[in-house]
Amino acid sequence: MVTTFGEALRAFRQASNDSQRFNRRLSQERLGELIGDEMGDLGFSGAAISYWELGESKISAEDRNVLLALITVLHKCGGLRTLDDANQLLEAGNYRALNPDETRILFPEKILDTASRAQVPPPEIIESKQRIGVRGNFFLGLLQEFHDIVAKEKEGPSPYWPRVIVAVFQRFSDRLSAPSVWSFILWVWVWLLAWLLIVPSLRWPFSSPDEALLAVVAYVSGAIIIPALIGVLTDTKNNEFWQKKESVSELNLRLYTHQGASIGFHVGYFFIFMVGLLSYNLGLQSVIWMELIALVFPIILGYASAQLIPYNLLLAFKQLDLKDGAIFFVFFLFGPAWGYFLLKSYDILLTKAVGVLTVLLAITGVLAMMVLRYRQSGTTVIPIFWWVIFFGSIVLCQFLTLLIK
Repeated sequence: MVTTFGEALRAFRQASNDSQRFNRRLSQERLGELIGDEMGDLGFSGAAISYWELGESKISAEDRNVLLALITVLHKCGGLRTLDDANQLLEAGNYRALNPDETRILFPEKILDTASRAQVPPPEIIESKQRIGVRGNFFLGLLQEFHDIVAKEKEGPSPYWPRVIVAVFQRFSDRLSAPSVWSFILWVWVWLLAWLLIVPSLRWPFSSPDEALLAVVAYVSGAIIIPALIGVLTDTKNNEFWQKKESVSELNLRLYTHQGASIGFHVGYFFIFMVGLLSYNLGLQSVIWMELIALVFPIILGYASAQLIPYNLLLAFKQLDLKDGAIFFVFFLFGPAWGYFLLKSYDILLTKAVGVLTVLLAITGVLAMMVLRYRQSGTTVIPIFWWVIFFGSIVLCQFLTLLIK
């Protein structure tokens, strides 16, 4: 018998079919996307839905709009058919049942009275409310807080705006903690260090073999140091989820965190490498601010991968054992290997014909994988390991080009 919100949610989701995806069973990832469509934002990841179903996290009762969007999606997809089903799901999570206005919007077929049906808000109002989403409560709270500050400071002598500015700044600073500021500063240093070590390998053409050697040495150093720093700054020790997993070895968790950081960083690097190659062949001049912005991508992807790899392995194997993902520790050696290859073949790589062909292969490969992924799961989100295979094939193409010449 279904007794928890997570169990009820899983049951209703598995009974749902996505009409936009050939009536496939509604996946966790797709459910998160559809919730975002209802709310007018990015929605939730498949991992977030999984947390709800496992009971690892819970939708706040204050985020009523999220609950309503969830019920709307499940109802449209046929898994949650009746008003009783909706209230059963809500009651399982200790949320209040649908009130008459919510019922009138979500289950208009239950309203038989024409007069009552006429009171349903216009679609544009409903859509507007949904688009406010989670942001609505947040921004309304900020506006109310600012209004309170202004009202309080108006009681003093004029002009009152200097006191308002000081009060706003003080309120902001009170919410900052020393650890959060320290963490932010460390990430800034990682970002600048990545720019210092990685970008020289993307500034083409090299004026001399000595410059090429220095650029490659800097890249290899950065390819080892930056993912290691990302792994260090990815906190798992104070993470509530991992604290509850007493069977998970802390050493294995840290190793897989660093593995994820390395995988994500290199995938991000190869993305900006391909963009840089395309820019070079188009004759575009690189500028510092563009380089700094580009370096944000591999750092963010490295951090995201550091978070995802351990969790995905835990979901897949119900444990974090080194034998399950040991093959991907090869990424720790990927930087030096790519650096050596780049040093030996950069002159051929920068040839326009080869560069354009490489970019064309990249675009074709991405589109082909997106189409295949769409047919398999109804989404175009490409998993990290697909990126690994994709960029590995690009390296192989370049190596074959070198051998042919």
